[in-house]
Amino acid sequence: MDLLELDTLPGKARDILAVYGRIDVLIHNAGISCRGGVMDTDFAVDLQVMKTNYLAPVLLTKGLLPSMVERGGGCIVAVSSIQGRLAIPFRAAYAASKHSLQAFFDCLRAELWDANVDIVVVSPGYIKTGLSLRALRGKGNAHGKMDEATANGMEARQVAERIVRAIEDREREVLMCGLLPRLALILRSSFPSLYFGQMAKRAKQLKHLERA
Repeated sequence: MDLLELDTLPGKARDILAVYGRIDVLIHNAGISCRGGVMDTDFAVDLQVMKTNYLAPVLLTKGLLPSMVERGGGCIVAVSSIQGRLAIPFRAAYAASKHSLQAFFDCLRAELWDANVDIVVVSPGYIKTGLSLRALRGKGNAHGKMDEATANGMEARQVAERIVRAIEDREREVLMCGLLPRLALILRSSFPSLYFGQMAKRAKQLKHLERA
């Protein structure tokens, strides 16, 4: 299944139901990251990230959700990111896609208030995967580097086990990150001007690295 081929996804959803008859749990875990400033990133890259991280999950959800509602049960998990809650410089395409994912599933959760279909949004920090290696640069080429924060991130198994518990406990939202991002969330909500100032400082510090 190629998530960039949006036109094929409704048919893929129908094929899944035809083969298996039902879907109890749908986990949206595919994703791609992006490194680059807004002015240095081609729109084609923005679109590729948005297709993979947001539009494809929306289409698959629309294709499979009616069967869950009709059956009266199910669970959809959207693996977002702490960057779906916090926007940081040189990650605009990625953060925008994850903010969109967060908003869509928050809306859907409310709409399904009486459908017995659970919506879980998982917002992890850095996970030790190849995400940064495969991340796109502004012109569409691969970042090709293992970022230090990613290399020191959580083990994928740890995140997977936490997602399983969230499904079992019927949680609505899971935040998996350290103290600093949690404090940043409070700062962004309660003292936005301070948060914007800190992000401007971060952008100044990282500018030469992102243009390298």
